[in-house]
Amino acid sequence: MPKDRPTYRLVGGRVPWGDYGDILMHGMSAHLGRDSQGIIQLERTGPFMPPISFPGIGDIVVTDAFRRGLETSGLTGFSLREVRLTRIVRLHWHVWDLDAEEPQEYPSDGEPESYILEQEHCPELAEQMQPVWEMALEVGAREVRVPTGKRAWESRILIESGSLKGLDFFRADTTAYNYVSQRAKDWLAERAADHVSFQ
Repeated sequence: MPKDRPTYRLVGGRVPWGDYGDILMHGMSAHLGRDSQGIIQLERTGPFMPPISFPGIGDIVVTDAFRRGLETSGLTGFSLREVRLTRIVRLHWHVWDLDAEEPQEYPSDGEPESYILEQEHCPELAEQMQPVWEMALEVGAREVRVPTGKRAWESRILIESGSLKGLDFFRADTTAYNYVSQRAKDWLAERAADHVSFQ
């Protein structure tokens, strides 16, 4: 890969409380799957929602305000599709002590998903929230696995530079990983530093 074209894997930022924090921050897009039109059916807490989140394998969702920024950013390699707010439940977890070792409260059955699934959808709350969008990345870059040890899983994944097509956001051909260019990394780090990280 050319030195002037570094590529980073895009993942969520640090969350408190392990799987509990992960569900609270990102919600779920895989539990119900997509509807018959391919639209994400998002289940999450509200009304707080981070500007960018990662609710399922490979899925990226953004708030309406963040969408507007992306549309004027000049960055390439993505399209935006509306997300259906299928189950939105009220929980003000973001005002808890995020530095505490444990969340302020646990679901009654102890399962992280139950923060959401124990409650009914609140249409009024969903209407109060701004629209949510899927950030769908262009697919097609070629991944190459380079062994780093004797075992099959001991490897690094590299992106074949000739397959990048100059995009700032993209998915590859063999995994659900999301990748960004240096330019996109800098843009995201400036606007959503607490909610993204890069590998």
